[in-house]
Amino acid sequence: MDETDTEIVDRVLSGETDAFKHLVWRHQQLLYDLSFRLTGDTAEAEDIAQAAFIKMFSSLSSYKKELAFRNWAYTITLNIARNRLKRRAILRFLPLGIFSPADGKEEERHIQEPMEEEGGRHDAGCAAQDLSNALEKAISALPEELKTAFVMCHIHKNQVKDISGILGITPNAVSIRIYKAREKLMKELASKYQEHFC
Repeated sequence: MDETDTEIVDRVLSGETDAFKHLVWRHQQLLYDLSFRLTGDTAEAEDIAQAAFIKMFSSLSSYKKELAFRNWAYTITLNIARNRLKRRAILRFLPLGIFSPADGKEEERHIQEPMEEEGGRHDAGCAAQDLSNALEKAISALPEELKTAFVMCHIHKNQVKDISGILGITPNAVSIRIYKAREKLMKELASKYQEHFC
């Protein structure tokens, strides 16, 4: 049976510092992905993720075990990324791919796969790619706070209560940000791709 993050932390704190590499292996892709989407730069994303792990290792004794390690790691990574973005005064995201709601509720009904015409498999594929590209552009244009909540919910599949703890805002504030992001995306896409929306 795999060790939990907390068990690995205990090992590191008891002197088995090499055990920290298991936490790195477990969480590095997620933290790199978050950094990459925030900065849009592969080298900077790698640097942010590395800096986050260094900060985690040096601050491990302050980790509160009642919190999920992943959420603690998210918080540290977000803080480092935000500080760098503030210094650059640039807030941008890379395209995130086709919108796929994590909760599978109401919003899922609004966007449909393009209809395939008879003998039109190639046309349908082009239409789907056009819609995907437009969605990616719309996501990249969202305000930073809406993008962050949207990415954490719909791309990384975090629960609202976890996002709340990571961002240091109430669950209601998180829900409002996600709702506003969805609303802006729907407004932007529906005006250009009306045939794909109910």
